Formats: sequence, structure tokens, C-alpha cells
Amino acid sequence: MATKLDHDTGCADAATASVTYHLPAQALRGAVTTYYQVKVTGPGTVWDQIFPEWPNFRLILDGDWEAHFPGEPNQSVPKIGMSGALEKALWAGGSAGVMVGVGLMPAGWPQLATASADLFTNRLAPLSEVIGPAADELYRRLRAAQGDAAIYAVLDEVLLSILTERPEAATVAAAHTALQDPHMQTVADWAEIVGLSSRQLERFSNRYFGMSPKRLLRRQRLLRTLAAMREAPEGTWTQFLDDQFTDQAHFIHEFNYYMGLSPSAYLARDQPFMAEAWKRRKALLGSPVQVLQPPENPAA
Repeated sequence: MATKLDHDTGCADAATASVTYHLPAQALRGAVTTYYQVKVTGPGTVWDQIFPEWPNFRLILDGDWEAHFPGEPNQSVPKIGMSGALEKALWAGGSAGVMVGVGLMPAGWPQLATASADLFTNRLAPLSEVIGPAADELYRRLRAAQGDAAIYAVLDEVLLSILTERPEAATVAAAHTALQDPHMQTVADWAEIVGLSSRQLERFSNRYFGMSPKRLLRRQRLLRTLAAMREAPEGTWTQFLDDQFTDQAHFIHEFNYYMGLSPSAYLARDQPFMAEAWKRRKALLGSPVQVLQPPENPAA
């Protein structure tokens, strides 16, 4: 099992990382949550644990990254790559350099990709498998960009050029909105809200969200509680369990399943870049975790 000690260099001058976020162009906000950059400096590799999330595009402009799920071997992160919907947390480590990322909204999948989302669930894959030749163009232009403003302008231009309006995107956004409601507890409830049968919702959810409705509801419940416990005063996290957990033992079991360690061990370990990411993302978007960010209000 991956723990803090597995990725602790033990050196005071080890690599460190900083994270910054930037909003995409208004026309992209129904499809993209945010752009971000992770900049690593210093010797060695800095490791941290990425939350379960929606798909992300990740382009490594300099340096190298590797990643693994708890208990699994490391794999190289593609330089021009993406990760599909992640059911569990992912350990990721990078050396000195810059990685540029694009977080997708569920409604962004039908507008930017043609393949079924469940083909990429819990996978790291070449970005070209999702957006075709535009992946290489995006990487080439990002490598040539001078400064952060130019990087974000390139992201806007390339993504807007491949953004395609799809009628199913509105249904995905409606289903995503319903998923944010903590009072919605069952697949049957979700299907009724969206106006689909449970079987139709199953197919729809796998196609556009990358996972079954039951798995998504379970992940959402865990992340709601994780967000609450991170904001809670030290030693009080047990008071903030989601109502859908039957008891503390149930929550601890689920936390271990998704994060690969106990809640206490998670809160006690260093978070070399995700602690900063949490604060910066919350300041910009109101939601510290991608999965808990509601769809963009079209009227906003």
C-alpha cells in the first residue's frame, strides 16, 4: 500500500511543487472546470495523492511524471496525456519542470471527445485517443508559449476549435447537477430526476461519466465527507460524516477503499502540492475538489 513513507525523500532540499489555477474562456466553462499548472523545482521527485476526479488532460512541458493507484506499480505519465474518470485516489510524482492541466466537466466529455468515457476510467492514456491530432498541436503550441497568459490563451484557442455542441451535453449537465444533491441517495431517485429509466441511466452514466450510477453516488458520498473533514478543526472529523454512512466503521472502510489509507493517516501526512491546490481551487471556484464543483450556470 502506498503511504507517505513510500514517497518521502527524507531530504530537506527535496523537490517542491506549486499549483496555480485559471478559469477558461466563458464559452468553455460548461465543458472545462479549470486550467492549472504544477511547477516542480529542486532535485528528486515530489509525490502527492490526487483525489478521485473527472477526466483531466495533462501536458508535461518539462520534467517527468509517474503515477500509481494504491498497491499498484508505478507507470509513466504520457507527456501528452489524459486520465479518465478516477474512482480511487492516484499517487502522482513529478520531477523539476512544468505540467499544464485541463479539468473537464462531465458535460465536456460529449463536447470534446467521441469515445465512451468508460473506456478511459482509471486509465492514463495518450491525449490523442480522445481529441485526435489536436493533441499534438496543443502540445506544440504550449511548448512555444511564452508566459502563463500565453499558455492559457493557447488552451482557450485549441479547445474552442474542437468544442462541438452536442444535444446530450444538456442531459449530462442536468444529471451532474442532480449528483451534487446530498439528499439524492439512490439510483432510482437519480433516474427519476433525469427522466430516464434505471437501465437507461446505467448506460448513459457509463457513456458520459465513465462509471455506473451506483459507483458515482458512492464516490460522491465519500468526497463530500472528505471535504468536510479537511475543513473541520483538528480531531473533530468524526462529527462531519455524511448521513448516508451507517456509522464510523462504514466510513473508515470506504475511505480506505478510495484513498488507500485510514482517515487519520491521511490527515496526518504531508501534502506537498495538494494542500495548496485545495486552497487555491477553493478560492477561485468555491469548491476545493473537482468532483464537488457543480455545473456552470448557463445564465452566469
